[in-house]
Amino acid sequence: MRFLRRLLARFVNFTTRRRHDRRLQEEIEDHLAQQTEENFRAGMPPAETRRQAVLKFGAQEAIREIYHAEQGLPLIENLFQDLRFGFRTLPNSPGFSIVAILVLALGIGALTTVATWTNAVLYNPWPHVAAPRELHFIDATVLGGEGYSLHYDQYHFVRASGRSWENDAVAFANTLVNLAEPGVQPQAITAGLVSSNYFEFLRIRPQSGRFFQPDANDRAYGTNDEVVLSDALWRQRFSANPSVVGRTISVNGHLFTVVGVAPVDFAGIFGGVAEAAWIPLSGLRALYADSGPDPFHHYGLQVAVRLRPGVRDTVAAAELHTLARAFAVQHPDGNLAHWDLNLRDAAHFERGLFGTVGQQLPLLLGASALLMVLVCINIASLLGQHAACRRREVAIRTALGATPARIASQVLAETGLLAFAGALTGWAASLAMTRALYILLPNFGMPLAFNLRSDARILLFVTAVSVAVTLACGIYPVRQSLHVSQNEALHEGGSAVTGSSRNRFGRRILLGLQLGICFIVLVCCGLLTRTALNIVNRTTGFDRANCLTASLALSRSGYNEQRGLAFQAALLDRLRAAPGVPSVTLTSHLPMGDDGAYNTRDISIPGYVPAKVEDMAVVTDFEGPDFFRVMGIGMQQGREFDTHDNASSAAVAVINEPMAKRYWPKGDAIGSSVIFDKLSRRIVGIVRNYAYSDPADTDPSPVLFLPLAQHYYSGDVIVALRARTTPSAITAQLRKVVAALDTSLPLENVRTLEDITGQRYQMSRLPAELLGVYAVCSMLVAMIGLHAVMANSVIERRREFALRMALGSTRKAIFQLVLKGSTGTAAVGLVTGGLGSITAVRLVRSMLFGVAPFDLASYLAASVLLLIIVVLSGLSPARRAASVEPMQALRSE
Repeated sequence: MRFLRRLLARFVNFTTRRRHDRRLQEEIEDHLAQQTEENFRAGMPPAETRRQAVLKFGAQEAIREIYHAEQGLPLIENLFQDLRFGFRTLPNSPGFSIVAILVLALGIGALTTVATWTNAVLYNPWPHVAAPRELHFIDATVLGGEGYSLHYDQYHFVRASGRSWENDAVAFANTLVNLAEPGVQPQAITAGLVSSNYFEFLRIRPQSGRFFQPDANDRAYGTNDEVVLSDALWRQRFSANPSVVGRTISVNGHLFTVVGVAPVDFAGIFGGVAEAAWIPLSGLRALYADSGPDPFHHYGLQVAVRLRPGVRDTVAAAELHTLARAFAVQHPDGNLAHWDLNLRDAAHFERGLFGTVGQQLPLLLGASALLMVLVCINIASLLGQHAACRRREVAIRTALGATPARIASQVLAETGLLAFAGALTGWAASLAMTRALYILLPNFGMPLAFNLRSDARILLFVTAVSVAVTLACGIYPVRQSLHVSQNEALHEGGSAVTGSSRNRFGRRILLGLQLGICFIVLVCCGLLTRTALNIVNRTTGFDRANCLTASLALSRSGYNEQRGLAFQAALLDRLRAAPGVPSVTLTSHLPMGDDGAYNTRDISIPGYVPAKVEDMAVVTDFEGPDFFRVMGIGMQQGREFDTHDNASSAAVAVINEPMAKRYWPKGDAIGSSVIFDKLSRRIVGIVRNYAYSDPADTDPSPVLFLPLAQHYYSGDVIVALRARTTPSAITAQLRKVVAALDTSLPLENVRTLEDITGQRYQMSRLPAELLGVYAVCSMLVAMIGLHAVMANSVIERRREFALRMALGSTRKAIFQLVLKGSTGTAAVGLVTGGLGSITAVRLVRSMLFGVAPFDLASYLAASVLLLIIVVLSGLSPARRAASVEPMQALRSE
């Protein structure tokens, strides 16, 4: 208690220091007045009485310091004093201060940006969702491939049978729907199809109205035709009118009642894809004209659960594998031999773009950490050079009584000011840099929504980084300041001719570490760049040039099978007759299109006996006449579909090479049959392999192709046109033809095939682009640090260079001498970087394609760039050293 009272008293004295200062000054003045009076009575001359009183009293400032040390909080007072001194001294060196702050802002901004992305994927990805880190996702393994959706019965089984998660699970998907109102132009939006317990599961409260009844029957089609609007759609489409709740709106030609509005910034949990509205699963049949008796039979759903407290991911994953086997046993006719269930966190969620960002996070965190280490070394070097320039000042302060602790405190305070300014600048820059995620990521025609706002975690992170930078960067300059020789610093010309070899050795080590880190980043960037080039230059197997594409959602516009087939035939006939369109076709999936086209269907093959655990589900696409010719895809055997393959002709099919080799290894696939949807179809052609989805896929899956005219596809149909000149020249004709057939049918996703495939290539280029940014930043930081250290070294060795030239050395020799020293530093960087790259390359090994981990070309390119950095950084200091005037320099010494 005594200690607490004393501490409280010190705090009170600290807060009321001005009043105590006045009282202390009054006491001092009173004492001096009494002593002056005594001196006067003693017969001293009046002019001496005051002076003698002051001399007898002693140093007033020392008394004040002792008083405040005993009565106040000296540590805090000294800190404030050091900060005030730092604010005054740093502007005296504007070049140093600006460079240091910008370098710190670069490192802290990059690290904060990656931390924000990590927070947006792992820690707080969905605003308003309670405990978002507790959410886990379930997907299926089909034919050895992971990330597949579940069907409703599988979701219901997992929800009812699981013990590792809480008493609920949620199913969700998203789709494009047409939103129409009288007098307003129809609009295609991304809507979430969710189980009725969706919002209760996420623990979200509506901004207005209510959400779906959590206990509603999702299989009771048509009994719960309700819709919840997002805040963005409510404001954009309905002008934030509160009376919209309770109104009916037309979605795909069916009336849905608006029951509520979601809170601000909530856009669903579909991995970064922004959803504008939500419809219960019971409304699925109303959205599509030909949904069949059971729309859930083949409809893919994502599933999310919350693990019970204390349940580890490994335990829940093991239970999922057990449930998958149990479900397969209960459904022996479901071809679920190789079917399995997997548990994911947000960063590994296969749908949306969270998985894409999650794959890059380890690489980005590693690159950011290396860049931050490089920045700290750089700033430490700059501060060390700054301290060396101020050694005379430090020596004077030491001679006047400053203790080593006060000197160290002052240096750390200045470092802290720089770190705070750099952190503030870097954090402000990261607010804009984080938005670059929307530019870097392909959106595949869908709006994106990531929670990129800074929250308490980010601010705490920036603060922690600032403190760490202060401590890491302040150690070296503190050491430099405390090892100053007073005699050497106070006497001009007392320095050695060549400076301190120990200091130069320490600087070379620091610079070598900087260059080594830069070398590591350059090597990894080179490997990923070569990977991207290998993927981009790899043969795709189809022609991407001069091809215009657009999608038509016939089912969403109320078309049934009969009307849909008639519309497709009329569309092809009119487009074939349009000028400038040499060829046109329809398809359910474009080469290298979106991943959602992986539409697996069950098949059987007469005479083929599947293994006991073999899954007979294959990817199935639906194509119009001349699809392969229009896409420039070659036929290996047989023919492709033509206009004669319609509903009145024999059912046919085309397969790809992997399917032919798997089921007909003897090469007798042409003329054989495959049974799909209980109908036997004769195989008339085998198509050559092409980049179906991923340009880097070296092991393509079996694919079955069926004619659109023989099997009506209820999803979005894509029209693809070849142009004689450019795709933009026929865009107007396409819109005109579609409008002539149906004015209410929106033409969506009008893009060229090059744009679509470019997004796939963008996925391959993303690691190289991101790491390339860090490589450029590392090069800039290394150049700044190297240039600053070499420039200061030239200043310190100015007398040496003057003596060399006075003794006969040439300016060219001095120039070469300085550059030779920088190349020695480069050698240290190559050695340290080469050793560090052995570990770094192993981390990016899984991202490489067509390039060895220890690729000689990448290492040579990184070495050349490193040497260029060193030479460019040393040119200006070398020229300055060579321009020293011997007589002037020696006279000043």
